Amino acid sequence: MKKAFPIVLSIVALSSLYANDKFANKDTSISVPVTDQEKREIRVAKKIKFNTIPSQTKKLEYKTLLKTGDELNGEIFGLLKDENGKPIREEDGSLYICNGQFGGSGPDHTQFIEKNGKIYMITQFECQIGAIYKSELEQDPKTGELTPKNLEYISEKDYHGGWVHCAGSKTPWNSFLGSEEYEPNAKKLDPKTGKLDAYYNLKAPYFGGDLKKSSPYYYGWITEIKLDDNGNASYTKHYSMGRFSHELAYVMPDQRTVYLSDDGTNTALFMYIADKPADLSSGTLYAAKWIQISSKGAGKAKLKWIKLAHGRDFEIKRMVDSRLKFNDIFDEAKPKNGTCPIGYTSINTSAGHECLKIKPGMEKAAAFLESRRYAAIKGATTEFRKMEGITYDPDKERLYISMSSIGKGMEDNKKKGKPNNKYDIGGNNDIRLKYNPCGAVYALDIRKSDESNFVAKNMYSIIEGKPKKYPKNSKYAINKCDINSIANPDNITYLPGKYVLLIGEDTSKHQNDYLWAFNTRKNKLQDRVVTTPYGSETTSVYWQPNLNGFSYINFVTQHPYGETDQDKKRNPEDVQSIIGYIQVK
Repeated sequence: MKKAFPIVLSIVALSSLYANDKFANKDTSISVPVTDQEKREIRVAKKIKFNTIPSQTKKLEYKTLLKTGDELNGEIFGLLKDENGKPIREEDGSLYICNGQFGGSGPDHTQFIEKNGKIYMITQFECQIGAIYKSELEQDPKTGELTPKNLEYISEKDYHGGWVHCAGSKTPWNSFLGSEEYEPNAKKLDPKTGKLDAYYNLKAPYFGGDLKKSSPYYYGWITEIKLDDNGNASYTKHYSMGRFSHELAYVMPDQRTVYLSDDGTNTALFMYIADKPADLSSGTLYAAKWIQISSKGAGKAKLKWIKLAHGRDFEIKRMVDSRLKFNDIFDEAKPKNGTCPIGYTSINTSAGHECLKIKPGMEKAAAFLESRRYAAIKGATTEFRKMEGITYDPDKERLYISMSSIGKGMEDNKKKGKPNNKYDIGGNNDIRLKYNPCGAVYALDIRKSDESNFVAKNMYSIIEGKPKKYPKNSKYAINKCDINSIANPDNITYLPGKYVLLIGEDTSKHQNDYLWAFNTRKNKLQDRVVTTPYGSETTSVYWQPNLNGFSYINFVTQHPYGETDQDKKRNPEDVQSIIGYIQVK
């Protein structure tokens, strides 16, 4: 009896500890971290539930591959280099490693690409001086365990370097699609100095400190990396897919239709239809108009697609390389009392309220170099807020798009629920929803049209985060969104045939970020699969169903102690971003 008593006590104590966490104490879920040690760890559930009929559970096992700063065959993972391939250094002389410190966010997306039985890992880094690294992964034929070798830096010199590489995807033809986020506002460029703003100016070391060698139109594009049969990489920027704050490009099964999310405030949703399958070098760009049906929850709307223009990479590259300036494309007038002079179009985008007129013969330059502004001029909706991940569900024939926050332009002449017309004045005010800082995930049903068999016809919320204020004495007090629901959803991936949508967070409203499993049969949140350390983000979530007979979920723990809780770090190694994977057994 005396031996059993402490065990009973520990079970009671554990039950009390997680009393308000309805996902705790399950093999397929992990509890909210409440102790300091739990908040410092990558914690993964023992199993994942697949919603097949009958349902299945599979074991999960997490492994680390690389951390920023790791050295492998003479290369340093995440080291930024200049246009001549030389290492860039900080002011104190230390090597500039994109790990989530010094103004960058670290590695955002890692993708596994199989080629001739070999597996390669491509990782892109979210710093103003972009970087991309490739490594071959050695796979244990019995266990499936992966080990990196032969690290290689991929040069972007032929396209003036990279920029703020964010989320990525794998195409149906087995190439890597990357992105360049937060495109510089070309209107702010000082032609005398080459400077633009504090964010853009951090690009200077790539050009040896001379920003006059740069141009804001060099950045804000979708990138593609193809591997040949020997694993050698070729790199391209796809100018015909438009320039804006690219979070992600997701290619549909027809290998022509691509959906493009635009991250930021007062942004747009884009669709691209390539001229030929598996070839993104030429095609037609569209932008969506939100026609609101309901304001309940995170809203519901019909979508109308507005054709912007047809373009080819090489012709737009000529414009970019000619170093066009904003005032080569537009005439601008100042708004007066919220209206524009005759002959100017009134728009409200991430740049705010503007009155613009396209100069004669510059429509194509406007469509591809200033895609968001041009979309607004053509009547598309530019009111979305923090549009993030995209994935496709072939079981229900619908897309999913995560919206990290419902606010600003998505409200009705408000900001955080209070009257404010900054984000709607001069624009369409198409989206009129209640403020929700915890965000939502939307579904978009697919229809056939003359242009494509994969055109999204509507957009409606399937899950929303829940703002919540916990009592000061609660162990969850620091959380601003309900711990039993999502907070600021970001990276997402769908598991075909399993009826599971994985939803990663990029949030400060949960102290630690989570990866969730969502049951798409029941449209219900199912399990909390992963929690990550203080101040980190769950990125690069991507389902790899069959790599030489093994299944994996890509997983990156980005910038630990980087966005919040910087005071919690104990040593310099704590801040290194972690590239890993979850093996599904």
